[in-house]
Amino acid sequence: MLQKVKENNYMRLASMGSRYPSRLSFSRSMLRRLLNDKWKIKKSKFDLDKNGYGTVVYEIIINDDTYSLVCFSAFLDDEDRSDRVIASKWDTAYTLHVGKLTDKELKRLKDTIPLQESGRNSPNELILSRANKSVRLFQYVVDCLSEGSQPDINEINKVGYLLRTTAVYGSGKFGLSDFSNTKNETVFDQPFRAEMLSVYLIREFSVELVEHVAKQINPNRAVKLERKIKQHLGIGNSTGLGMAPFIIKHPKLINKWMSQYTKTLQEIVEINLNNIVFEKYKKLLNKALNYLEEVNTNDQFQINKNKLTIEDLRKYIFYINDLDLSQKFKWLDILNYCDSNFNNDTQEIARVQLIELYPHISEELAEDMGDEEIMEIDGNQSIGDLKKIINDKYAWIKDIDFNNKDSNYLFWYVSAAKLEPRLGERYNEQGSELEQNLGIAKMVSDLFKQIKNIDENQLICEFLLVHPKYRGIVKRIQSLKNYPYSEVQDNVLDRKTIPIDMLRFKLSFFGANRYDPKSDRWLRVSFFSGAPYLSDLNNKNVDEWGFATMSSY
Repeated sequence: MLQKVKENNYMRLASMGSRYPSRLSFSRSMLRRLLNDKWKIKKSKFDLDKNGYGTVVYEIIINDDTYSLVCFSAFLDDEDRSDRVIASKWDTAYTLHVGKLTDKELKRLKDTIPLQESGRNSPNELILSRANKSVRLFQYVVDCLSEGSQPDINEINKVGYLLRTTAVYGSGKFGLSDFSNTKNETVFDQPFRAEMLSVYLIREFSVELVEHVAKQINPNRAVKLERKIKQHLGIGNSTGLGMAPFIIKHPKLINKWMSQYTKTLQEIVEINLNNIVFEKYKKLLNKALNYLEEVNTNDQFQINKNKLTIEDLRKYIFYINDLDLSQKFKWLDILNYCDSNFNNDTQEIARVQLIELYPHISEELAEDMGDEEIMEIDGNQSIGDLKKIINDKYAWIKDIDFNNKDSNYLFWYVSAAKLEPRLGERYNEQGSELEQNLGIAKMVSDLFKQIKNIDENQLICEFLLVHPKYRGIVKRIQSLKNYPYSEVQDNVLDRKTIPIDMLRFKLSFFGANRYDPKSDRWLRVSFFSGAPYLSDLNNKNVDEWGFATMSSY
């Protein structure tokens, strides 16, 4: 009988907040597709002045289709540079446009893209983004290169990027192409594939920008970045609460991501170990350990978490090194030992580094990460059947006491200014009347109380005629019956909720690393740290850049 890998409380917030990128992550699968399908990428326009202000266009040719990533760079006063979503000016702005650009279209984009949310976009624009310079590191690299020297990789490691995005919009926001259109009309048929291509090329642009500025300062002495230093640079991202509700609003999609992750592991765990693969696993674990030892953050919670993970990962590596493979171990035995002895982060590292060893299993699943959020009410279902679903799928809510104020402390709403999700404290702040229906645990609990003593043979349609306010949660419960990873199995309204746990979960599937929380509600990360650039991209290195360290290259 096939044994199952322990499911590790995957959808509890503590586990969600301990996730790391894997081969299934969208950045990884996008770069594989770019190489395997022979996408051709070239600069069709490079018009920057001596300060690096102007326009650059990258053309992406895929089969018979052309797409254009347009980069606008402009002067920004230091006083206007901000990570906050309410900012209205940025160092750089971008869009991914369908087709080869005409002069007329480029002029239109130049007028509207730097405005970001205030602009007027068309369905021919797939992605909208902006980024600010990491001023200290950008200037440091310019100074080094213009004098003919290379920056210290230790200084690179302290920040990790030259440019930091503060949003990468897609899926229909602000007039952009929605995903159904993008999926059907372009080659970007997987979630966030167009976004990841854009971020990858913004990283490419960041290096070309800094090298251009350095060359303009000192044409005779300036040099370009060495490959090992350049490759350690990622593209930064600053993100906050806007990402968290996505996890709750797209339950079938989240279930699909986790199902593909668990399917990958399930195929792997029954494989017998051999010395060659096992030695590779040891190296990957040590690489992850070195990565953690190099990561910089000023957040005390994250410092303590990383410190514990370093201690546990060292113990896990010691255990691995001491194993006698003649005892016919399976990977399942090793993961179960890890789950029983070490923290969530170490358990996740053990899994994602295991997935690295079997690309033929993960790669196919990584090309099927989409699902549609179709939900319907089954009015002919009985109250008894609905209660059974709740008892089976939502048993975890029984431990929550919603009579305790701390269990109903937070409320989620959308700001009027920027139409972005925000979090309020119910008993200290006004605005709870604007609350969004994201507290699934409380909604299920309230419904269960309402139906607890109703005749179990009564039909749902009869119940909803009398209690229409429960239509939404009934539809959700019925529709997600067979989706085991569709719900966050915690109370997101609880006072002790750490919202960035949900952010980290989603970011791990994007491929983000170098987690640097700035509070419990926003953080900075990097994308594509360690990934090869276009000029270095080949079959060997396309997928060997996870957990990038200063000695990786």
